[in-house]
Amino acid sequence: MKIAIFAAGTGGHIYPALSIAEKFGEENVIFIASNRETERKIYKNSGFKVRHLNISGFRGKNLLEKLLWPFSVTSCVLISIFLLLKYKPQNVLLMGNYISVIGLISSIFLFKDIYIHEQNSILGSANKLSLIFAKKLFTTFPLNEKKEHNFGQPIRSAFNTLSYATHSKKEHILVLGGSQGALFFNNQISEILDNLNLGEKILFQTGEHDEKTSSGNIEYIKFIENMPEVMAKSKFIICRAGASTVAEVQSMGLPAVFIPLPNSIDDHQIKNAKLACIDGGGIVLNEKNFNVEEFSQKISEFNLQNFQELSKKMAKSIHLKSAEKIVHEIKQH
Repeated sequence: MKIAIFAAGTGGHIYPALSIAEKFGEENVIFIASNRETERKIYKNSGFKVRHLNISGFRGKNLLEKLLWPFSVTSCVLISIFLLLKYKPQNVLLMGNYISVIGLISSIFLFKDIYIHEQNSILGSANKLSLIFAKKLFTTFPLNEKKEHNFGQPIRSAFNTLSYATHSKKEHILVLGGSQGALFFNNQISEILDNLNLGEKILFQTGEHDEKTSSGNIEYIKFIENMPEVMAKSKFIICRAGASTVAEVQSMGLPAVFIPLPNSIDDHQIKNAKLACIDGGGIVLNEKNFNVEEFSQKISEFNLQNFQELSKKMAKSIHLKSAEKIVHEIKQH
């Protein structure tokens, strides 16, 4: 069975799509994405057929860009229709974000069966529109929407064989501001950790665009390749609350200090983090109310917790077989 997958924007949309695609097999998948540098880098070594469109999101644009956006969409829809006719997929999977608008219009025009995956705790604008025409909606968090199948977030297969208990001796505290880094993490959080004596090495991912020199107890690295193994060796993590990060943290059972992105669309990261911590496996700090003394105290207190107990409270198995369940449901039709 062939499928076209529309996935673009950030790794939070693309990595789950790649996990699903692996279950279909390289020869059965065509990816349609936008033209951002981040996407090209992620897709480059995936092994899948990918076609990049010159399109970006609508929100946050100036007036002129918004006026020109429909013309860009029309051009991309025509290209997408050509690609769907060329590769002849039976089904189309939309992973949210602006590229899904292109996939939706193209699929309706060609009478393709449409499926949706929503990564976050709030249904995004593109997915709200697509839900009207979709056969099924797959979700990471329960949203109580029609056509919904709550199968969790597809994650990398390595998480099926690793857990918090895999390495009894922890090597570091892990800090992630996302694959692109985060100025708030690289500046304020790094300064806090530099001044705290937590007793462990700090492994700190900065992203590609920030140069920081390792010093004292902090090792700075631009991008961590073997993330599952690194997470399994972590005492706890300080991180954003994108859906993929939350799913990996829950699957690992890794205690977490979540600092959600404050300007995420519809504040979905804050809701993601609160849902992840609902059983007590972590805490949520609000960047909008940042205070050095308070953050320092909260992180110091968290470092004294019983992490084996926190791990049990954070651990969730729903994400481990998510990709298989989604593929099975799509293949039923």
